[in-house]
Amino acid sequence: MNWHSKKAVLGLVAAVCAVVFVAGMAIAWKDRHKTLCPDGKPPVAQRAGIINQTVYKCHDGRIVTTS
Repeated sequence: MNWHSKKAVLGLVAAVCAVVFVAGMAIAWKDRHKTLCPDGKPPVAQRAGIINQTVYKCHDGRIVTTS
């Protein structure tokens, strides 16, 4: 690879960005049905917790965080 060629370097950067984008989309597609709550439903409420954690309230009253 000629590192002095702008086209070659920009093409490599674009290819790496495309690979990372497609990998992120694949992971999001694979995990699309995962939820935070154990009952499989989305949370009913959320609020800011301690040290920048978000606290979620589930349908059954449980309080969960992402950590």
